[in-house]
Amino acid sequence: MMVWLLVFTACQKTSEVNNPSGMSNDNSVAFTDTIKIPINDLATGTYLGYTGGLYPAGIDTPSGQYAKDLLRFAMKIKPLDSSGKASDSGKVLFFSLGASTGGNNMKALILKTVGNPKTNPFLLLLNCNNGAGSATLNNIANPKDSYWDHVSLILRSHHVGYKQVQVVYFETDDSLPVNSFPERANIVRDNFSKAMQVCKSKFKHLKLVYVLGRTTTFDKILVPNQEPCPYYNGWAYKFYIQDQINGTAATRYKGDSAVAPLVTWGWYQWADGTTTPRLDGFVWTKDMTVDGMHADSTGQDTLATRFQNFLLKDRYASVWYANHTKP
Repeated sequence: MMVWLLVFTACQKTSEVNNPSGMSNDNSVAFTDTIKIPINDLATGTYLGYTGGLYPAGIDTPSGQYAKDLLRFAMKIKPLDSSGKASDSGKVLFFSLGASTGGNNMKALILKTVGNPKTNPFLLLLNCNNGAGSATLNNIANPKDSYWDHVSLILRSHHVGYKQVQVVYFETDDSLPVNSFPERANIVRDNFSKAMQVCKSKFKHLKLVYVLGRTTTFDKILVPNQEPCPYYNGWAYKFYIQDQINGTAATRYKGDSAVAPLVTWGWYQWADGTTTPRLDGFVWTKDMTVDGMHADSTGQDTLATRFQNFLLKDRYASVWYANHTKP
């Protein structure tokens, strides 16, 4: 109970940082503004002066014209044949791009989707992720990188093509040795923007890209993008989505001049052990991983289950992921 009180107090005090009249000389205000609180719990509170919430204004759900566009894009997702034309014998191609953690998540989601009567029978889920540092944001943002040969190989092996891709789950990082905020988040946001432009150029019918952020890492694992990078990764996606909502040219997702797909949140998966419990009850601990970063079987089932629950229940995602056919 005391932990929950502290978290509530932190959120309450950090909200004052956005209001100069609410500032004081009390050091606790500055201190709480430095605590890494899950973005979806931060609401109108701040982290180093930046307001929380997955979407602008401290909220965690789509709103305004962006929400209308999201629904419109979701409703356009129909089975496509290899030429990209609507077909009752076609597929709703949903695949993942990125590194090993996202790939493991997609593998688990595939197992929960195939043959599930709750899911769209036209769905084809593919794992196009790759590990060993070969699928960073920088790789994906380069249209000639060998990573794209890997993606093409996966598609060909399942007898589908680039024109059938409509939905992507994206999870990776850039592995650059920058750990300051907001510098790190801005770098990732910019590289992600380049990657989205490449995806839009390669996949003519790509409509939606779902991001989940990353899970936190534990101890000093042997990778360059350990914590606080996972936390900042979520902020990078938040910044990018805000750019799309604001109509930033490099992120334009609709109209004849569109240069990117519409990017939206799946369920946000960052949590820091049990020290900062999330309001939805989700926790992520070291014993749910095999090496401080990659999930073990129990942890992976937890992540994939929450992802699927989101896809089945979310107002927008359920349009194309859930089974709406009559029995």
